[in-house]
Amino acid sequence: MTKAVLVTGAAGFVGSRTAEILQKEGYDVTRVDIAGGEGSGVLACDLCDLEELLRIESGKGFGAIVHCGAISGPALHRDDPSRVAGANTTGTLNLLEFARRRFVSRFIFASSASVYGATPPDLEVSEERALHPSTPYAASKVAGEALLEAYCRQYDMSGASLRIAAVYGPGRRTPCFIRDMIVAGLENRPLSLAIGGRQRYHYVHIDDVAAALRAAVTAPSFGSPAYTIAADRGFTLQEVAQEVRKVVPGPPITVGPALDPLSDPQGPYSIEAALRDLDWRPAIDLPTGIRSYADGLLQRS
Repeated sequence: MTKAVLVTGAAGFVGSRTAEILQKEGYDVTRVDIAGGEGSGVLACDLCDLEELLRIESGKGFGAIVHCGAISGPALHRDDPSRVAGANTTGTLNLLEFARRRFVSRFIFASSASVYGATPPDLEVSEERALHPSTPYAASKVAGEALLEAYCRQYDMSGASLRIAAVYGPGRRTPCFIRDMIVAGLENRPLSLAIGGRQRYHYVHIDDVAAALRAAVTAPSFGSPAYTIAADRGFTLQEVAQEVRKVVPGPPITVGPALDPLSDPQGPYSIEAALRDLDWRPAIDLPTGIRSYADGLLQRS
């Protein structure tokens, strides 16, 4: 495979870190993002505009596309679901068409573990589980996965969707409970959360996510159309709070028992498929990840 790789969403949290890792490993990375611009190293491009997309470096033969560009997460634009579903689905379809027309052989789609929807809390969640998205965001990821699988079957492409759990770590800009807990400790103030005391959350550090996407670029083949990317079998927010306070001492964090309306209750994830086909497993446990997140926040303050 040629070492030229196109990374979308490259001004965002996951895309920027993935592009950085690929470039360090010697790949010729072209970064695109709707928020790009002159001097940023990121080409400005709206993935919903196919003609604009097709103008990207027409002479370059990309060996792979890593598609991280999207409206990211169910918390964003909740009052405008058509914007979320439309932008994510159209952007993915256009990028697949770009791959087809430009003969790109490998396509990696940053999907989300939210595609599973709510699952029984004591049953393991594997890739074979039926998908029941509960938000327009999750539905847009299901649509993207289906489009990728169809393009791979019809146009002889090699592709996989990575169903990524809740990503945390330095550089995250969207709402994050772990960041809230760390910042409260750094500011020496108490924190009270009404939700999550008994609900399992699945977190994965940004560096592990970027490593998984890089592993998918170089994997010899895929035995599954999708892979779950998570770091552990889940923690309640009460357990997360305890881990945060071990790393960042501070006033107590109170966590209530209510369910999180933006996070489906789910059982523990299986990551056996990612280990088997991508040779990927998480390298960063929660305490280590919290420490790196706190260090990153201190450097920015």
